[in-house]
Amino acid sequence: MVSLSLGSNLGNRAQYLQHALFLLHREVGEVVRLSPLYESPAWGFSSEPFYNICVELHTDLPLEVLLPKLHAIEAHLGRVRSTQPSAGYKARTLDIDILYYADKVVQTDTLCVPHPQLASRRFVLQPLADIAPNFVDPVKGKTITQLLEACPDTASLTLVKQDFALPVKKATIPYRYITIEGNIGAGKTSLATRLAEDFSGQLLLEEFATNPFLEDFYKQPQRYALATELNFLKDRYKQLQQTLTLNEHPLLVADYAFSKSLIFAQETLPKKEYTLYEELFYLLFERMIKPDLYIYLHQHTDILLKNIQKRGRNFESPISKSYLERIEQSYLSFLQHNPSLHTLFIDVSYMDFVNNEADYEFITALITK
Repeated sequence: MVSLSLGSNLGNRAQYLQHALFLLHREVGEVVRLSPLYESPAWGFSSEPFYNICVELHTDLPLEVLLPKLHAIEAHLGRVRSTQPSAGYKARTLDIDILYYADKVVQTDTLCVPHPQLASRRFVLQPLADIAPNFVDPVKGKTITQLLEACPDTASLTLVKQDFALPVKKATIPYRYITIEGNIGAGKTSLATRLAEDFSGQLLLEEFATNPFLEDFYKQPQRYALATELNFLKDRYKQLQQTLTLNEHPLLVADYAFSKSLIFAQETLPKKEYTLYEELFYLLFERMIKPDLYIYLHQHTDILLKNIQKRGRNFESPISKSYLERIEQSYLSFLQHNPSLHTLFIDVSYMDFVNNEADYEFITALITK
């Protein structure tokens, strides 16, 4: 039995922990116990609060192999370790500490087990007590419950409601209609194509290239905005309605949603034109079949710009970072104001699900769980 403490205080903290659980289960061993999630203040330095959990897992890996595996998982999820021992604590996307390795006691230049500061950290002892209250520390001779009661750390921990069920990739997707959404260049088409192929689904791609106003819009947005958005609205409605009405396939995966029309129109249209457009949109939207799962891919704007440049579409060359940031905010605002949508928000800013199989498998595990 191995006990680990996991923490995160940068970015999408919950997703980093969920992703770490997936990689632990995939690369290290079977996760058999998982604590509730707690939020706690940063310990030993001033920073944003942490999310913390503890896990127990079964593994055949010896400690000298386990430690670099854990460091590799941290690095994959964006952890940057300082090479200077005197650098002190820093904010991090992921921190994994080995608390116990059965009842072994190990002290080397790179590793101490049990963890030497465990007894002074409430954010470790509380979740550990939730899953192993009667485990006896091989050095102190006390149970985890006794260590928690004697802990000098007075920091307040907040229990966070979060479903951290271990994501395990399954053979089927429990939905009939999935929409992949996100900013320009986020990887919507790549993910939708792979999901449709791997789960024997029907792929529905947006026919954006047929919009006769798009290239003119990127050159003269004020003049061609309304014509461009109305053409998108018409084409999306027509394509989706025809496909969804006639579809008899058990799974349909689309790389766009009808609601995308409203988001981009809000960015591009003057107020009066947008008000008229919004009325027309909702007249059509009420008739639409809604997706069973709305997946939103979040990507950093700098990476979006690189992806846009890489695919080399001339009409996309005028797209700016500020434009992408406004589109992102419009998406987030739309999702916030439409809680009835079954939304799965995935931060892909640290992933490469096209070229890294583990990243792709994590996404599919989130979808199929």
